[in-house]
Amino acid sequence: MPVNKKESLVYTILMVIVMAGVMTTYNIALHNGLSLQTLKKAWLVLPISGTIAFLVEWFFVSKTAFALVSKFVKNEDPLPKKILISALCFVTQMVLIMSIIGSLLFNEISENWFSELLITIPRNFIMAYPLQVLVAGPLVGFVFRKLFPLGTIVVPESK
Repeated sequence: MPVNKKESLVYTILMVIVMAGVMTTYNIALHNGLSLQTLKKAWLVLPISGTIAFLVEWFFVSKTAFALVSKFVKNEDPLPKKILISALCFVTQMVLIMSIIGSLLFNEISENWFSELLITIPRNFIMAYPLQVLVAGPLVGFVFRKLFPLGTIVVPESK
């Protein structure tokens, strides 16, 4: 996990790239099927969805998720509990917000829009939570610590 603001920024960018990339592809594949065309469309949409996901996570979700995590997790709790609850606090908010935004941006608003959204949210959660816990978290953590060993991104001292 990041230990300062600069590390948090890098970590968030890496996490958003992985999660937004997979979730964008997943949602497009749900509507169009998995094909080369789906992958192309996901690649083209990723800059938009990734930017939105970063802004949502950085300016809103991280603050509320960390506040929630601090209510449910104590320092002496085992690491698996910390990971599962932290992922739950982040993923739940991101799924709700990004499902609504994605639906508004990429789906036609019709009389079925809200009912389709109510199907999309749990479908996205079912994909995003295991993705976060089993793939993105370990992968991003590993890559992050290879790129930046603990404490190597230093905040300059103020004079």
